[in-house]
Amino acid sequence: MAVERIISSSLNPEIKAVKPEKLRRWLTEIEERWKEIPEFELPQGVLDSLTIICDGNRRAAQEKDLSPYFGHRAGVEVIKGIARASRRWGIKHLTFWTWSTENWKREKEQIKYVMGLVTNILAGPDFKNELIENEVRFVHLGRKNRLPPRVIGVLGDLEKETANFDRYWLNLAMDYGGLDETARATAEISRQVKTGLLTPEEIEKNPSILLGFLDTRGQPTPDLIIRTGTKKGEIPHTSGLMPLQSAYACWDYVPYLFPDLAPNQLLKSIESFVEYERRFGG
Repeated sequence: MAVERIISSSLNPEIKAVKPEKLRRWLTEIEERWKEIPEFELPQGVLDSLTIICDGNRRAAQEKDLSPYFGHRAGVEVIKGIARASRRWGIKHLTFWTWSTENWKREKEQIKYVMGLVTNILAGPDFKNELIENEVRFVHLGRKNRLPPRVIGVLGDLEKETANFDRYWLNLAMDYGGLDETARATAEISRQVKTGLLTPEEIEKNPSILLGFLDTRGQPTPDLIIRTGTKKGEIPHTSGLMPLQSAYACWDYVPYLFPDLAPNQLLKSIESFVEYERRFGG
């Protein structure tokens, strides 16, 4: 999407006042950075599912003396780069948490900008074509009844058009919260118990049944979760991401703001995970 369209799509005077050249240079810089993907091949079955909490978009933009809104646009370029690098390295399931259930508390102009950005990017032919060419299944994680209709429509269309793919999976967590997901899953379990489709005894004997009611059903639980933008001295937190799925996940909190993340930095986290042997209580 052209930089000029990004700027004109917002009503915020601060955004309109920003010179397009400054943003264009930043986006080009990120795009070029993610063209240099290091060679690496994961051992089979070691890292099937990677999840990333995309934190620090607004801070990165402010450091560039740009409107914090543009941090989200820069984050899109990083998501594209990580998706390509992950496929090259052999990671089958990739999840990005981009908008939480708590983010609705933010100012209306920012919400409008982000929702418009998501719609324009996901509805564009480039994004869809890349999914189809690489046989990537797209899945939306989170609530679907609070997002704008256009966003819901675009997410749903991508899910339908890629539903038969199984080579790679790309999950976008949007209007997602771990507590909200658990509540929705619990409500559905209650309905099935009430109608006799499921019994409490079955759940007690096979706890993994719970995973089949979560937004990630049919997929492996995360092996590695990376949170960007963790300041030095800051006490790391999970923000409620996948409380059930992440029970055995490894976490890595990195200091780089999401738009500043580079391929070699991401690979460093992955290599550290590969060297670490999880015992699962054994």
